Amino acid sequence: MAEKNRVTNYVTKKQKPAFCDENPIDCHFDVESYPAGTTVHNDDTNIIYLIFCMKGHARITSTFFHDEILCAGEVMFVPRGSEYSGVALSDVTLLVHKFNNTVCRAEKCILSYLYSHRLPDSKVYCCKLTAPNSLRVLMETVTTYITDETHDSDLWRLKHKELIWVFTRYFAAEELRIFFHPMTGEQVPFRNLVMTHYRKANNTEELAGLCGYGVHTFRRVFKKEFGVPVYQWLIKKRAENIRYRLSQSFVPLTDIIDEFNFSSAQHFNSFCKQYLGDTPGNLRKAMQVASE
Repeated sequence: MAEKNRVTNYVTKKQKPAFCDENPIDCHFDVESYPAGTTVHNDDTNIIYLIFCMKGHARITSTFFHDEILCAGEVMFVPRGSEYSGVALSDVTLLVHKFNNTVCRAEKCILSYLYSHRLPDSKVYCCKLTAPNSLRVLMETVTTYITDETHDSDLWRLKHKELIWVFTRYFAAEELRIFFHPMTGEQVPFRNLVMTHYRKANNTEELAGLCGYGVHTFRRVFKKEFGVPVYQWLIKKRAENIRYRLSQSFVPLTDIIDEFNFSSAQHFNSFCKQYLGDTPGNLRKAMQVASE
């Protein structure tokens, strides 16, 4: 009952929060178990962590906080660029959500709000929150998917958006400003902008515009960040995404043609032959045989 009556200062009962339209990068969930006395740590500082303690408790220290005790039913935020390590004080099960964020464009989404109402850099942030029941249920659902060996990037992105919605609905804006401060206090990295918008761009000019850059500056910054020219990278990513869609046998070829804005089936066939080595039909058959 207390959870249902919880009032936020951002979303009222009459105003439902907008569904997050963020397209996070490198987004996935993992279950990590640690016997009592073993070391807890992260293996990548170039990504953001939300750590949900499903069972037990651990003492964790990071670049931003020292000797915090994370207990079952709590969620901890570790920002990009921060190492964390600690020890399991009992047998611990953690559900670890890793992602690289982008700025949500939905007007009423909490992420958009937090970026536009960020705290001063001197503000000390609170690294953990007590998870409401709805958040625990969501994490248990994700854990079930992992236990069933379901590892689908589209599913993880949907669960990320649902997670942001739950944060919006059940925590006050001030709580979230303090909790997510290290993330919203930094500029959205150039790479994240590119990864957010590249699927909507057919060429360098369109991608530069979507990212808010002039073409000349965009080419220079892109080459420095990715090491290759923009168009060459776009072709490679397009081929990778088409290969992935072809591996999903339930997706009709006509849908893939429309999704990637090919002018005709012949154009689609030519692209696959040139960049993937065979026709779409043959590629799909080979993938089906390989998976059997």
